[in-house]
Amino acid sequence: MIAAGQITEALASLGVRPHDTVFVHSGLERCLAVAGRSREEKLATIVRGLAEAVPDGRLILPTFTYSFCEGETFSVERSPSTVGTLSEHFRQLPGVRRTTDPIFSAAVLGVPLPEAWERRLFTVRDTDCFGDESVFAYLLEAGAKLLFFGVSFEFCTFVNRVEQHLRVPYRYFKEFPGVVTTGSGRARVTARYFVRDLESDVENYFQPLADALLAEGRAAAAAIPRGPELFLTDGRAVAEIATERVRENPDFLLRRGHPDRVAAASGVA
Repeated sequence: MIAAGQITEALASLGVRPHDTVFVHSGLERCLAVAGRSREEKLATIVRGLAEAVPDGRLILPTFTYSFCEGETFSVERSPSTVGTLSEHFRQLPGVRRTTDPIFSAAVLGVPLPEAWERRLFTVRDTDCFGDESVFAYLLEAGAKLLFFGVSFEFCTFVNRVEQHLRVPYRYFKEFPGVVTTGSGRARVTARYFVRDLESDVENYFQPLADALLAEGRAAAAAIPRGPELFLTDGRAVAEIATERVRENPDFLLRRGHPDRVAAASGVA
């Protein structure tokens, strides 16, 4: 069985240090061998393994809720995460706090954030999902590590922060008004989201970026025996290399920017 300590050791071998901030995208398909009799016990083992890798830092998981875009009220305390079983388990744990962006919230465990970021991320107000006061901007400023635990780099939402910063032409700003509730009340807010143009040929494709990060020594990969594959990089590396490559090829982050590679992967001659 995979113990929490094995997960902690695997993260340390990839370069995670006790004081780091780590943002985790997760998938559990390869986690059946994790210690625990029940699903809840297995989830607890994974969280313990992740948290013990950063005892003096912060563990952050995405708890996104895209239903706000369809007019649903966002409850900071009750709206379930729509991005994985582990994140939904994690956000409900004692000591975990959830940020208030009604679309791209995140659950945070560990030492408090700097005062300015505490105010920006935990106050109910209008938001810019990938803007300069978003959780993604915090990850960049903090030099946070980005961990992909059992999922591919294709799940790297942080790249959308880079796309917004570069004002890529295949995305545009759209505003979503709605209601956010907390234990102390409710407020009407507007979330500004840099969305894809769904009427054009726009499909993100991040594997070339992952390969570039590995080739330049800015990422590392490993696998836990009988368990999930791991990929670790950091926000600054992603921002720097993605920016460099997009300036060379404006479609670098899209499938249409790599037609030969996509055809080879699909077996098309």
